[in-house]
Amino acid sequence: MDVVRPQRFRQADLMVDETDSGAVLRYAILDTAPEQGFDDLTALASEICDVPTALVSLLDSDRQWFKAKVGFEPRQTGLDSSVCRHVVREATTIVIPDLTKDERTRDNPLVTGKPGIRFYAGAPLATCFGVVGALCVIDTVPRPEGLTLRQRTSLERLARQAVLLLEARRDSMDLRELLAAQSGADAALSVSEGRWRQLYRNMDQGFIYARALRDKNGVIYDWRYEDVNKAWGSLVGIDADFVRGRTIREVIPEIEEEWVTGLARVVDTHNPARFTSRVGSSNRWYDGTAQWVGGDDFTVIFHETTARVEAVRRRDALLVLGDMIRDSLGTADMLAKAAEVIGVAVDASRATIGEFDHNRERIAVDAGWALPSMPPIGGSYRFEDYGRIREKLVQGETLIIEDVETDPRTADAAADWRALKARAVVNIPVKVEGRTTIVLIVHREEPYAWTEDEVAFLRNAADRLETAIARRREEERQDVVNKEIAHRLKNSLAMTQAIALQTLRGDASSAGLEAFAARLQSLGAAHDALTMGRWKAAVLTDVLAGVLDSVGVRGRCDISGPEIAMGSRASMSTSLLIHELATNAMKYGALSSEKGRVSIEWRVDGVDDDGELILEWTERGGPPTVASTRKGFGSRLVRLGLVGTGGSTVRYDQTGLKACFRASLSQVEQA
Repeated sequence: MDVVRPQRFRQADLMVDETDSGAVLRYAILDTAPEQGFDDLTALASEICDVPTALVSLLDSDRQWFKAKVGFEPRQTGLDSSVCRHVVREATTIVIPDLTKDERTRDNPLVTGKPGIRFYAGAPLATCFGVVGALCVIDTVPRPEGLTLRQRTSLERLARQAVLLLEARRDSMDLRELLAAQSGADAALSVSEGRWRQLYRNMDQGFIYARALRDKNGVIYDWRYEDVNKAWGSLVGIDADFVRGRTIREVIPEIEEEWVTGLARVVDTHNPARFTSRVGSSNRWYDGTAQWVGGDDFTVIFHETTARVEAVRRRDALLVLGDMIRDSLGTADMLAKAAEVIGVAVDASRATIGEFDHNRERIAVDAGWALPSMPPIGGSYRFEDYGRIREKLVQGETLIIEDVETDPRTADAAADWRALKARAVVNIPVKVEGRTTIVLIVHREEPYAWTEDEVAFLRNAADRLETAIARRREEERQDVVNKEIAHRLKNSLAMTQAIALQTLRGDASSAGLEAFAARLQSLGAAHDALTMGRWKAAVLTDVLAGVLDSVGVRGRCDISGPEIAMGSRASMSTSLLIHELATNAMKYGALSSEKGRVSIEWRVDGVDDDGELILEWTERGGPPTVASTRKGFGSRLVRLGLVGTGGSTVRYDQTGLKACFRASLSQVEQA
């Protein structure tokens, strides 16, 4: 006779008396040895709810017995010590923030005596026969806030998993009893045609009844599906009616060897085999147990864990990515390694980084990482060649395409996508100061429906990469600046030495020392201008202003001319030149008179590489000027001009000194 199990009830329909132990006895689980599955549930409950104690409590007629426990010594207690009995009676989750203040529990021996429990939360174990116990968490201090919504939901989910373990355990026990009453092929036939169908057709878990196949030497080489349940088809994605009577190698030709001989090995060992493995052809992960049932027959009970496994893998990938970003030496090295981590984490065919060129509406794509079957991608690409995708990325929106050949944004450019062997695409733009600068690019060779979790992972990875790239490139730029500073500092010291030799040669008087100090001060002004330009270039206006400020005559000088970028050598030569002219004007020229002024004007004649900078110094309102008969270092500085290579003329007029300095614009910018 076929056995039909009672209908599964919703928790709200279950109102079972706490002393009715008939439900739990149906599972023949009381006083059995610990089992890993139940132990794992209590460990998870303790961790998620952040409590020291978690129990799987089952109620007998006169006691509560713990199938699994964390942080609690007794294996059982009397019903007068049971808080879980209230969960069984009410058939709903109960949270008691302070057991001493609840009339149901304030006199409980575990509350008034050792271990002095104070907080309790329990979710019912609602089976098809009734509520048999609770999965509970306990603390020795009150928790006024109780559980968070996430903790409560998780506790209830774990309780449902505990019920699934109870049902699977009972199903396995029923099957063993049935097989023990019969033998060989008759037993398998009976299972497939009668008893088994009633036992397993409503299971949420996948079920396989299989028979190992041996070669002439008795070695297992394959196994055959004798029967599967409806859930198997849903979990595997294959019609259950198709597989019965076929071997696993026939059903899934590319199946990994571990799924064949690894599972069937239980018929030789007679020991259950627990597994968490992936079927590569479908990219699905499964967790379950294979168990010998007699002869060459075995069963497999399993459920899909793809989401959980992939979530863990992506979490680990982010941790690896963080370490890699920290430890990699250069930007290129970091990007190459990071691209591989990202690509593998989402089972992509290619992963890389692209940098926007807004001026040319192009994107420069790094070589990145790719499977061996993928063509190289490094290079510069026009957006318009790949469909209508640029605008979305510029706006900072993620581009998700399941199939470039059918998506209206890319279908017209499918040929270019095919050349890259990219059918499914995700582009994650990263904005810096409101502008898209970097794009994380991920491709698959075949059409694919990207999941929300995968896209969320890619966004997280892109954010980390953007931060790392910005930091690493700033470090690299700073390294270049540091090297430039070291180089320029050597030049500055050499110039300082030359000034000292020329200024103080034969004259170590206080006047000579004062002149030396003033010339060093003008060099300092040039250094300030260069520092503002990160030692790459200074602006002529800043160089002039700095020198004139240092000698206190900036307000008496009229400065005008276009913006000119000056290299470090030209900056320092010009600063010394202007300092010499200004100090002479203060001693002998226009600036020695209260009404005297100086005009400094410059212009550029010619264009591009043929351009010439012309700077004119004109004094007015001072005493008549006379050419000096003494040719010292100051006169030499004037003759050397703007870049230290000459190109200067000086006239001593009755109205004041006039000087003109010329230099190649390319020399000024590069020197």
